[in-house]
Amino acid sequence: MLKRGFYSIALAAALIPFAQPAVAQNYQGTPKPTVQDYGPFGNVQHQNTTPKQPISDPQATSGKCGNPAGNCLFYGGDFRFDALYPAALPNALANETTVLVPGTPYGAATWAPFTVPKGETWEVTGLFTNNLSLYGVLDQGAEPLSVAYWSINEGLFAGNGGTVIDSGTSPATCIPTGRAAFDQTEFTVQVTGLSVTLTPGSYWMAVVPICTNTADPYCTGVFFESDVEYLNTTPTNAFGPAEAVDAGFFDSPYFGLSFDPSNGSLGACAGSGCDAFSAGVLGKSK
Repeated sequence: MLKRGFYSIALAAALIPFAQPAVAQNYQGTPKPTVQDYGPFGNVQHQNTTPKQPISDPQATSGKCGNPAGNCLFYGGDFRFDALYPAALPNALANETTVLVPGTPYGAATWAPFTVPKGETWEVTGLFTNNLSLYGVLDQGAEPLSVAYWSINEGLFAGNGGTVIDSGTSPATCIPTGRAAFDQTEFTVQVTGLSVTLTPGSYWMAVVPICTNTADPYCTGVFFESDVEYLNTTPTNAFGPAEAVDAGFFDSPYFGLSFDPSNGSLGACAGSGCDAFSAGVLGKSK
């Protein structure tokens, strides 16, 4: 029997199930579960949801740009969960290649926008996304031990991924940020060692965790890219050019969606948050 989620008693039916390996393993027939069946969180009854206390980890990097912290060019800001401030609409959107959500080059990817200002050229050496996850485990085994898919695109619009500036699958770290919510812990998934030159303009980035080892039970976990609260404020710890609001996209071969807007009544988050995302770019400006 297909479970509907952790919060079937406390929360509205629209809440997304997270600890559901059975979704992928036991599903039979067509169509596949939709992204609305799987994520994002939807109409959460905030007063009945208590986030975990921040985890105790010496490497936790809340408020820093990347983990470990690097030369920051852009950071959209921290995920914010506040049960007393439901207007913040805390949410997250599937961002993973896992046993649960397989695919090539990814099962699901959240694309965050960023801008290189006029008069600057960015030498990008790293990218990262902050993701709520059950386990925060990337593939283990052959070298490199942990990897993530990444891409920087331009000219992206609804239904079209635009032009790939550069992309690849690179060694990755996955380190807790110290934040948690919805029975998930947030992790920074980061790739470094990149060499990408960007001239002024608008771009979109993705960093997608990979955990596809069917022999590893942790690869039945999930990753959801955290959004950020922007209502009438600057997102906490945001850095660099402001992230464009309601300009993100969601692409998933598994869910049958092709670069759908992340927000809006027809968007992947169905108007409940996902206006901007907790993601960043590392490197130098010249």
